[in-house]
Amino acid sequence: MKTLAPCLVTIAGLMGTSALSADMAVKAPPPAVAPAPAFSWTGFYLGAALGAEWADTAWTTTSLVSPPFSPVIDSSSPLNYDLSGFRYGGYIGYNWRIAPQWVWGVEADLADANKTVTAAGIPGCSIVCIGGFPGPVADASWVKMLWDASLRARVGYLVSPVLLTYVTGGIAWQKVEASATCQHSVADPLCVVVAGNPFGTGTGSAILTGWSIGGGFEDRIYGNWFLRGEYRYSNFGTWTGNVLDLSVPGSPASVGHSLKVASQIATGGFTYHFGL
Repeated sequence: MKTLAPCLVTIAGLMGTSALSADMAVKAPPPAVAPAPAFSWTGFYLGAALGAEWADTAWTTTSLVSPPFSPVIDSSSPLNYDLSGFRYGGYIGYNWRIAPQWVWGVEADLADANKTVTAAGIPGCSIVCIGGFPGPVADASWVKMLWDASLRARVGYLVSPVLLTYVTGGIAWQKVEASATCQHSVADPLCVVVAGNPFGTGTGSAILTGWSIGGGFEDRIYGNWFLRGEYRYSNFGTWTGNVLDLSVPGSPASVGHSLKVASQIATGGFTYHFGL
């Protein structure tokens, strides 16, 4: 009897262990957690941008007309009008993810800055363009930069699945205005006297076509929303053949000029990418 009792205890223990092992074998494993969907980068996107624009413009006077005088273009031409101001606009584009870490795309943007710089006198006639009539007197000239737009390609490299760095370049457009005014008075260096001393003002405008190149980044901040930073340089060449008519009845006057235009922009924006 003393020998049988320990054997029964041992058998009972083995049976309990086997039952526990059986329970553990049939117990279902916990469900696997699905990985977060990877951002594909392929598809449409749109966004809004705020920032600044700096424009370098150089006005070169090519002709001065003020009968019966024959003005001579003086050394105040060329004159630089360096404009800077707030820029706001929007953009839209499409991306293709062409390799695990490479993204190619196209983008169009439209923005406005609307900034003006004014100078005393008219370039080429602000020192002595007609003998005996020196200085700018009441004359003035100004250059205004208005809206700009571009259509560009983008090539990007994925630093991480949701951080894209890119370079961009393409065609760009810039609307620009140039104006001048002079007083038809005895003292004026360009516009000869007319009774009442009226002002003659001329304005010309053009949409210039050039090229733009730059780079930036996009980083995911929440869901399909991304933060963007971008810098671009644009060159629009030289606008030639513009003649500003400063005439009033009884006194013709005009200024012909060319305008060389280039710009830089630095912007930040928010982009929404459609789909994951």
